[in-house]
Amino acid sequence: MGFGYFVYSLSNVARCITAFLLLALCAYLTVINKQEKRRFEAMCSIRDEESICTFARSFSTRHVDTWVIRAAHQEIQRLMKSYIPAFPVRASDILLDDLHIDSDDIEDLLADIAARSGYSLDETENNPFYGRVNTVRDLVLFINAQPRLATVRPSALGRNLPTTAAGQQQTFELTRIRYD
Repeated sequence: MGFGYFVYSLSNVARCITAFLLLALCAYLTVINKQEKRRFEAMCSIRDEESICTFARSFSTRHVDTWVIRAAHQEIQRLMKSYIPAFPVRASDILLDDLHIDSDDIEDLLADIAARSGYSLDETENNPFYGRVNTVRDLVLFINAQPRLATVRPSALGRNLPTTAAGQQQTFELTRIRYD
């Protein structure tokens, strides 16, 4: 009932003003969205030959898990899809300034990347990159510094595992041993 009743209870002049303000807001948002799309298109034209391979080469794969690199690239691509279908992400892109990804979206992005690459987001305060995630590189390094969770499934072992009382096969969780 809220806003609709409010508009209904207004006089005709107030309704016209409210309609004009809503129309102006929609026009403003459309213009801003088109400007953002043009800005991203300009970035794409500069980065014409870049792909996930270029993005992955900007990290040392001896120290950074390639699953995290791929997940970060694909999740940022998913976020940018409304502007550009295949946005060429760089590790040096500043999340807030270049990509216009706000802090709430960064938190969601962290959760999605961690889930896709098999990392835990427990005890993030102990992460050396905590509070310092500004670029895509920082995002990747933050996830990479988190503990890795691996689930061993029966098909991965190549043999049958014992089943539970409900008839489901058991799985085991392992933690990754780091060799740094």
